[in-house]
Amino acid sequence: MENNTDMQQMFEQFWNEHFAFDSKGKVLLTVSGGVDSMLMFHLFENQHIPYAVAHCNFQLRGEDSFKDEQFVIENAKKTGVVCHSTRFDTQTYAQQNGLSIQMAARELRYNWFQKLCKIHDYQYIATAHHQDDLVETFLLNLLRKTGISGLHSIQLKAENVIRPMLFVRKKQILDYAHSQNITYREDVSNKDDHYLRNYIRLHIIPQFENIQPDFGNTLLNSIDIISRQEQIYRTHIDNIYKKTVQKCKNYYQIAIENISVLPHAQTYLYELLKPFGSNWTQIENLYHCLDNQEEKVFFTPTFKICKTRNSIDIFPLQNQTKEVAVYENITKENLYSKSINFKICEFSKSFKINPSSQFAYFDLDKLVFPLRVRTWQHGDTFYPFGGKGKRKLSDYFTDNQFNTHQKQTTPILCNGNGDILWIVGYRSDNRYKINKLTKKILQCKVRG
Repeated sequence: MENNTDMQQMFEQFWNEHFAFDSKGKVLLTVSGGVDSMLMFHLFENQHIPYAVAHCNFQLRGEDSFKDEQFVIENAKKTGVVCHSTRFDTQTYAQQNGLSIQMAARELRYNWFQKLCKIHDYQYIATAHHQDDLVETFLLNLLRKTGISGLHSIQLKAENVIRPMLFVRKKQILDYAHSQNITYREDVSNKDDHYLRNYIRLHIIPQFENIQPDFGNTLLNSIDIISRQEQIYRTHIDNIYKKTVQKCKNYYQIAIENISVLPHAQTYLYELLKPFGSNWTQIENLYHCLDNQEEKVFFTPTFKICKTRNSIDIFPLQNQTKEVAVYENITKENLYSKSINFKICEFSKSFKINPSSQFAYFDLDKLVFPLRVRTWQHGDTFYPFGGKGKRKLSDYFTDNQFNTHQKQTTPILCNGNGDILWIVGYRSDNRYKINKLTKKILQCKVRG
């Protein structure tokens, strides 16, 4: 750059072109203490944009992690800007959730950033990704099954996350920081080529630059072309989505016949289910059983996706009741369940039984408390009311055309001795029915 004001002017121009937000919108800067985020911090100091700073201490680099934290806090004090800081036990979180350290750190920090936005009314989260990050991410995604959306690399805007440093290369950042005496902390882990991103930066990109010295800028131009092409592609996919994905009361549904007729059905299936968090491996498994009667179920972080005979049903996980995941004990003193209303009644000749499958009646003296509400388990059997002998629950489900989701979410009321009393809303067990010797009845009714 020719003079010290060029970087600030470039930043201002880039901001006005891509981030012309409400001038009152506050920005949360994610500042690690490294040169990239400290330069972003410096550029915001000289703009009329309201902002605050957030720093995460992942406690992964010993004393250096705490020195980084203190460095950011002190710089924020010097400028008089609000600084939020937190510490994470990243190692433990990664182990408990089966994540890599990098993914655990990402999950922790973005969850925290979003929480800060809600509490303090920050409209945007700014990260210090620059153009060299675009190049590295493109090469990383070539090694993964990301499709065209991965080849456009890092987006300028993704919901409330913005990247205002994507106008500049790493060398420009370093040169300007040195010319302006911008202090920063060196992260020694950036030189550890055990991490794939670092290996690509330290070893792979230099090889490309030996072949083509202007490799970085050439690839950036290609990424820009791919991004523009994806906009056309995305418009087409959005039109197909509107025609194919049906919004039902509590879930989404895709008719299999509408997918099967499309050319390159597997690609369409991926794009239609991607908004629900699915990945290529899940889609491949689903696609190969699309034309047969096999039922299949898999989970994304926020949805449960069930392939039935004729459709793909997508259920938000937050709509599942706790009874799907945990056992619920019901004592005689506390007859409460999220699935069932209970009532203890005296049995007499005048007592009227409601024949609806929404009701079930049991001889109270035959019951062992606490009762339990749970979901189906492999090997479950019961003695259907009005039937002969024992049946597997799986056979009952098949005969009554339960889909995979129904099998896994229908509450099962169990006696304290482990016997099944009632497939809630469907069929009760013959062994615990009332008879002429019954004195008290437990009346059960489906809630809602």
